[in-house]
Amino acid sequence: MSDRSRRRTIVCACCGQTAAHRGQGYCVACYTRWVYHGRPTSGAPKPGETPRKPPAKSTRVIPAFCQHGHRLAAKNLRFSPAGVRYCRACRYEAERAYADRQFAKRHKDHDVIPTIDGRRYCRTCNRGEHDIDDMAIDRTASGDRPDRVTAAELEAAVIQLRLYGLTYELIAARTGCSLRHAWSICKDNGLTRPRKERAA
Repeated sequence: MSDRSRRRTIVCACCGQTAAHRGQGYCVACYTRWVYHGRPTSGAPKPGETPRKPPAKSTRVIPAFCQHGHRLAAKNLRFSPAGVRYCRACRYEAERAYADRQFAKRHKDHDVIPTIDGRRYCRTCNRGEHDIDDMAIDRTASGDRPDRVTAAELEAAVIQLRLYGLTYELIAARTGCSLRHAWSICKDNGLTRPRKERAA
């Protein structure tokens, strides 16, 4: 049961309507209007007699620098939809730090290398080394390559066939990759012989 439903019904001394009593012989609306205008001794003003009070003008002083030392110029000063002032450089640094923490958490104990443009590249995730299917490696090495094979699975199959003594042509034919790709995988893993040893 609400508070207004428990009030007794009266004839308002201000507007003359029958409504719930709030105080001083006024209804809730008239009593609220009377308090809003400072409780004048002449009583509550009639509805529509007095204009609304103008909103108070607050003098907003914008500092020259933020708390981290960034200059709050036109390009760096921003306001949220709620009217809250914020520094664009500080928000960019906070978002960058959050992204760095998420990247470190997601790629913990992975092989992360820097790129030419300064970004970070996780070779473990891009090569699929965090999720290797042994069945896919065996099928690729036996010549029955699945429809989807990650780079790490293909590399493992090529290395396995090379350790068996197969030539690059046979490895490429079984795994379904090119001859140059099979040779480059073996070269990166130290399974190729120098030209002098082959000549000998």
